[in-house]
Amino acid sequence: MKTLIKTLKIFFIALISIIILTFLYLFISNKIFLASKNQTNIDYLKNNKTTIGNNFNTQIFDNNVNTSNVILLGEIHGFADNQKLDEFMFKYLNKNLGFNYYIAEMDSLNSKKLNTFLSSDIKNEKLLKEVVLAIKKRIPQQSSQELLKKWNNLYDYNKTLNDSSKIVVLGIDTNFDDSNSKISRDSAMIENFNHIISKNHLQNEKFYGLFGLFHTLQKGMNDKEKPFAERLLDNKYKVTSIVSYTLDSEMYLPKNDQFPTPENEKINWVNADGPMMLIKGILDFKELAEPNSISIFNLNVKNSPYKSSQNLIQIKSRLFGENFTPKENLKTTDYFQYVAILRNSEALTPIQ
Repeated sequence: MKTLIKTLKIFFIALISIIILTFLYLFISNKIFLASKNQTNIDYLKNNKTTIGNNFNTQIFDNNVNTSNVILLGEIHGFADNQKLDEFMFKYLNKNLGFNYYIAEMDSLNSKKLNTFLSSDIKNEKLLKEVVLAIKKRIPQQSSQELLKKWNNLYDYNKTLNDSSKIVVLGIDTNFDDSNSKISRDSAMIENFNHIISKNHLQNEKFYGLFGLFHTLQKGMNDKEKPFAERLLDNKYKVTSIVSYTLDSEMYLPKNDQFPTPENEKINWVNADGPMMLIKGILDFKELAEPNSISIFNLNVKNSPYKSSQNLIQIKSRLFGENFTPKENLKTTDYFQYVAILRNSEALTPIQ
């Protein structure tokens, strides 16, 4: 009996030691990867920042935005404020720069339903809910009450527009039920996008869309896995990319077989400063992004430190997806030109 007790003690001491060492390893390696704050970066960011809302400073958007014919917002799925940011951006671009076409990470069948919803004289909530529920097949973390609310709001906004400014949704993704495609999703997206433009004679139009973050990067990690945005550039479109990162926020993580999910399906450990996801250089934003806000930073101004560093594009993921390592000769603004910081975003609310 004494031998058994002694063995159990040794086992539990060893177990606790392993847990403590693992925690220390994660803490120290995370701190090293994130690096300390950089005052040069902070001083630059202070002068090239605005917050969405009534006091939004439109000068944050430079001539590159004004002359782009495709603007993409890249999100990490599951955060509620990305839907607010998406709605704000599309309304702004529609009012000020003539962006009527919303390209969507959905198939053509569901975009047609969404267009029917937007153009109907009476708001068809049942049809909209059908689209939002269908999105679960491709992006479970996006199908939500907030997505439903965004399109309800855009329906109301669309009713205020004259015919030449009305919203048109273009679904460029593969069919939600098709799992046998012989080409990558990003390759299918550019093929579908080019086909729609050619078929409908939209060569002189402007397009905006919300996609998963990887699709909006203007370069990949290698030449084989090209994101949608890089393929757009290869096809001579002028593209501006905005990526969205979070601090002190909650993510909606639906129940699944791959990861343990809390009962309420909300987690707070996938923010840009860790512990399970790390964005190099994100600490420079912690004192600049106010609580409960959505801030946008222009990284592409002359003499920007992001033109000569790889901050914000070096990504370490300890749980979801793969690490992202930029190509050695490229800098942050080769991948995207703006970053949005969501502070204290709530998780998306699942739709029943």
